[in-house]
Amino acid sequence: MFANYIAAPFVLLSLIFLYLAWEVDIDYAVWIAPFVVLSALIYIFSPQINWWRYKRRPPQLEPGLTALLEKFCAFYKRLSPAEKQQFRDRVVLFRMATDWEPMAFEGEAVPVDVQLVICAQAVTTLFNKPDLLYPKFEKVIVYPLPFSTPEFRFDHASELYEPDGCVLFSAEQLMLAFTEPHDWYNVGLHEYARIYTITYPNEPYPSFSGDDVWHRLESVSGMPRKHVESVIGLPDADILAVAMHHYWVFPERFRLVFPEEAKVLDAIL
Repeated sequence: MFANYIAAPFVLLSLIFLYLAWEVDIDYAVWIAPFVVLSALIYIFSPQINWWRYKRRPPQLEPGLTALLEKFCAFYKRLSPAEKQQFRDRVVLFRMATDWEPMAFEGEAVPVDVQLVICAQAVTTLFNKPDLLYPKFEKVIVYPLPFSTPEFRFDHASELYEPDGCVLFSAEQLMLAFTEPHDWYNVGLHEYARIYTITYPNEPYPSFSGDDVWHRLESVSGMPRKHVESVIGLPDADILAVAMHHYWVFPERFRLVFPEEAKVLDAIL
């Protein structure tokens, strides 16, 4: 990490003066303290130092993960070369800033391809905002398969728990939607659409109401309400989040079916 490079000279000087105080003259001991203090301060503030550095020069996204974006992420493929670089940079930063917690995985970490898919959905929602992160929702809990929680004691594929600022996903449903976006509803994009509306509550979001709204949404995506709610695993899906999902995944059809709402979402997103 970048902070380690900054700290290295001060650590080295501390050791040099320790040696001099031990072997040459005890008066050198007075110089140990300032370098130890500086080293300690750099260690304490290393997350902020590293973040400052990487915001300006993000590491490159691994080639294998870039290939996944090129193959499966329709939003990414619609971008210009410069915008694609910006998208990859934001994915790297979002991944670095996220507190990942794997549940019931064989290894001790969330698989990197699953991390990529989750980050890509979050970055999609924020891509035209100056903000890189959702600071109130930095914790992501990932299960291999649908899971139950104290809030919902039956299997489901995603959940947003606002009091703790965390979002929970089933990796199976995430990967299916990422690789087959026209056949599977994307729970990652759904939850980050919800997080977007929580983070920016004062935007003039369109009202997706009326008796035929679910029929119109189905005509955009081919996904009936029953499919959307069965993939998520929870009833009464947030209809604004569903509409935002379709806005990003099926942009051409969305504009045909919801022309006025698309103009409003264009201005917001």
